[in-house]
Amino acid sequence: MGLILSAASLLSAIDAVLADPAAARHGLAQAAGERLQRAGWLSSSNRAGLVIGLDLGGTKLHGAIGDASGSVIAEGTGATETASVDSVLGQMVDMVNDLMARAGAKPAQIAQIVVGVPGVVAPDGSVSLSPHVPFPAGVSLAKALGDATGLPVFVENDVNIAAVGEYSARDMQSGMLAFVALGTGIGMGLIVDSTILRGASGAAGEIGILPFGADPLAAIAANPGGSFEAVVSTGGILSRARLAGSSATTVRSLFDSADNGDTAAAGVIDASLRDLAIGLAAVVALLDPGVIVLGGGIGARPGVSEQVAAWLARFVPTPCAVERSRLGDRAGLLGALAQARRLARAALAADDFSADKGAAA
Repeated sequence: MGLILSAASLLSAIDAVLADPAAARHGLAQAAGERLQRAGWLSSSNRAGLVIGLDLGGTKLHGAIGDASGSVIAEGTGATETASVDSVLGQMVDMVNDLMARAGAKPAQIAQIVVGVPGVVAPDGSVSLSPHVPFPAGVSLAKALGDATGLPVFVENDVNIAAVGEYSARDMQSGMLAFVALGTGIGMGLIVDSTILRGASGAAGEIGILPFGADPLAAIAANPGGSFEAVVSTGGILSRARLAGSSATTVRSLFDSADNGDTAAAGVIDASLRDLAIGLAAVVALLDPGVIVLGGGIGARPGVSEQVAAWLARFVPTPCAVERSRLGDRAGLLGALAQARRLARAALAADDFSADKGAAA
């Protein structure tokens, strides 16, 4: 477990060293590149360094095994076993074994596993505030899965992992991206210069708890799970629709009605997206991301990003692109694979630099 955590904590430092001209002059960057090449991390054909990504949702576990080039070799899905932690852990172990079997891979070939989970993830890999799986407080999911598989495991918030996927899909090497998943709930992942911004307790991006409304304290008291989420997510939109006299029972039917010329439905959607833009305006004012990506069942709908962008431009003068998710419901899975490759590279580079330092001494 110590190696897993040290690899994660060294990501930024290693990137800085590899990009440092002084390091390059001393041959460290070149040496690291040669070692990564030999290990298969810069080769499109070498399958020695394989990674596994797992996207654990409330209803579905989606897994994939990929290589160092970014190719996906095999995938698998299954309904999430939410009865207990033991059942979902066993399901993840079965998924890992099945993916390795389908790829013809041995455990020694797996460099890293990354798991995206709904909830706040502590540095030790324990999970809290998980609405679907009752993870025990203080119990490290990373360690439990690592012990069960004998492989290095890193656990991360699912929206953070989806943000990694969207960042990678845009081939961004620097800059800041905010990924907002909007559907039954709302969550946000922040990526700064290829690194996840987690915050002091791992809760950075919990935008659903943003105080919201004319009387924020009353709103928080009425919605302890998150007053902003209560307004802009599925439940809030449908409540607004009922007050407007709409008979829509799902957000999808509300959007369909609006598309068919129902002005009342269109007004409900516009008001809801206006409120979403108000919350995002706070993000822009405080963090100034270059782009906000909207995903999830509501956020990824055609036309939503354009409507939110129009409202956002009226609230804050700072320019910020608002884009629809490029990966859709695969953002979490592909983000897990991308983060696993990154951690594996970092761990290898860290080992090599330690070896260089020991040799020099």
